Amino acid sequence: MSSRIDLRISPSHPVAFLCALPWLLLTALAVLMLSTYGPAWLLLSPLPFAGAIVQYRRSGLLAGPNAVTGLRVENQRLYARLGSGLEVHVLPSGESRVSARFAILKLRRTGSISTTYPVVLVAFTPRLGNTSPDAFRQLRVWLRLGSPADAGKTGGQQPLNVQETH
Repeated sequence: MSSRIDLRISPSHPVAFLCALPWLLLTALAVLMLSTYGPAWLLLSPLPFAGAIVQYRRSGLLAGPNAVTGLRVENQRLYARLGSGLEVHVLPSGESRVSARFAILKLRRTGSISTTYPVVLVAFTPRLGNTSPDAFRQLRVWLRLGSPADAGKTGGQQPLNVQETH
């Protein structure tokens, strides 16, 4: 049985802001510490702001060679399309989270223990989203049910690769 899912991820400023939000909150905390405890905290405030810029560009605007610009499932294998044009076989980490309208995926490159690709998928509305709702639904079902090959390894029960959030 061959299933094919092709999910394109498009650049989105609202999704980019959501990706940068934790880093921006950390920047605000550093600025608050600066005002409370003095100028020594001034050295720390640029670090989280730089993290916000990196996440805004990589996860939201899909800029850079390692930004994931698409996901494809073919023959029960998940592939990530990168900004460099390379397509790599990946596995979803157990730290990934999937909901009805959004997913935060941590994809690990097969054959590597350190190469991971964070992916944020949002399918709320056409304005607040970075992917097709239909393709997102298909990927979500595939992630929840797992592949038939995995089911044979676990005695007939299909594992949940990712955590479902409500």
